[in-house]
Amino acid sequence: MLIPLLIFSGGIALLWSGTELVLRRIPKIAAWLRVSPLVVTVLLVAVMTSLPELCVSIFASLSGQPAAAMGNIVGSNFVTLTFVAGICALWRPITVGPTIRERESSWMILSSSLLLILSMDGTLSRTDGVILIAAYIPYFRRTVDDAREQRRLPSIAPISRPSRDLLIMVIGVGMVVLGANWIVGQGTLLARYLGMSDLLIGVTFYAFGTSLPELAIALGAILHHQADVTLGEIYASNIFTGLVVAGLLCLVRPLPIDPLITSRDLPLLIVAGVLLQIFVTTHGQFVRSEALVMIALFILFLSAQVMGFSLALP
Repeated sequence: MLIPLLIFSGGIALLWSGTELVLRRIPKIAAWLRVSPLVVTVLLVAVMTSLPELCVSIFASLSGQPAAAMGNIVGSNFVTLTFVAGICALWRPITVGPTIRERESSWMILSSSLLLILSMDGTLSRTDGVILIAAYIPYFRRTVDDAREQRRLPSIAPISRPSRDLLIMVIGVGMVVLGANWIVGQGTLLARYLGMSDLLIGVTFYAFGTSLPELAIALGAILHHQADVTLGEIYASNIFTGLVVAGLLCLVRPLPIDPLITSRDLPLLIVAGVLLQIFVTTHGQFVRSEALVMIALFILFLSAQVMGFSLALP
């Protein structure tokens, strides 16, 4: 048991370290490409923090664990939307800007709802994967259009080609992939030893491990008084994971959907998204009392996984 536990912990460390290497190079590469800061924050950072979910889910699917792969996507989104957002707001109440309230919050609910609708027949096919990825395009275009409107001409001298930063980013991506492989292999051994199902493995072991980058970035933004970045990164990462990561997973291999995903986990994810949208739109602020509600919802979700109960949908 000790060796698998050490390797599993090493996999999480690789995920964390690799993602950090990637994220630290994004601003330099974005400056070289003359990309808007909004695009970097909402799109590039969200994509990079979703790399662990993508890698872990693909490895799980190819290892014959489709329930764990889908459970990781839904569970990771739920962890970030409830636990990560709640912890950040407990640390310091989050003032939410109009762009986050009107765009990211709505798209988060839309992405979860679309995933639920396509999963209702018990399978996510390659056609469903194309639909999910295509649904991300309008969000991407609107974000880029908004960024162009807000963009200011840079006043600094042109930046030379960041060859070293590109190399380090590639190394960071490799660390993420290797860490994901370790988590899937050793996490499965540990979970099997504990008698856990594939779905429970996905929404606990994998979901927590792959949500660490989002937690690190969100808390870092809070500590640097960048409140909009906190929820913006959480929302944008969830949107990318729910649409693009799930879509790519279906393209690699069609996914059979565990009935508990459609009867319990995705409905709870949608409820969490709607609840958070109500909180951020009523006062324009996400306060500590509301954060406690989100954390309580997370505890309910975790209890549902352990106890195995479902929510009967009409």
